[in-house]
Amino acid sequence: MLHKLNTPDLRRKLLKPFVVNIDPNVVTGLAFIAALFSGMFFYYNYVYLGIVFILLNGFFDILDGEIAKKYKRTSKLGDFLDHTFDRLSDVAILLGITLSAYVPNLYGYLLIIMTLLVSYLGTQAHALTKKRDYGGLIGRADRLFLIIVFGGLTAVDSNMLYYGVLVLLGLSGITFVQRFYKIYSDLKYLRLHFNH
Repeated sequence: MLHKLNTPDLRRKLLKPFVVNIDPNVVTGLAFIAALFSGMFFYYNYVYLGIVFILLNGFFDILDGEIAKKYKRTSKLGDFLDHTFDRLSDVAILLGITLSAYVPNLYGYLLIIMTLLVSYLGTQAHALTKKRDYGGLIGRADRLFLIIVFGGLTAVDSNMLYYGVLVLLGLSGITFVQRFYKIYSDLKYLRLHFNH
């Protein structure tokens, strides 16, 4: 969804004032710290502060890549740290929501599991087909955006975060099936055409 709007040119223009020559791994660490604060604020039912730190997490998560590209500091280590801390950030935010007063624990834990499974399939696609798969109905940016939207709507109805988790569960389930089928099809094609 949102990844189709996330063009390199738009990113560069928006982030230009913030792209400075520092270690991008430090920025990756800042993104994770922002996610920890977000999860903490959700846990204590300060939804709007949780949202602010989700926005900071997303900002730093995009910024580290732009810094790495501009100053030619991309590396396998940086890629590893970025993806690992993205998953840790997802868990931190979703765990705070899960343990808040807004969401039944079972649904929150299921969403954490489904989120990790969807991300796992992206990693598997890269390992097995040499292509990263960010496809499917919902990606990380979409998930964070929906949390922000449904969290913001708690001002109107305190159950909105709960509804948001249910929506995310459904969308994540569909995305899992989409990615699984895509990888399965790609591997079947490779086996049929290259394993003679």
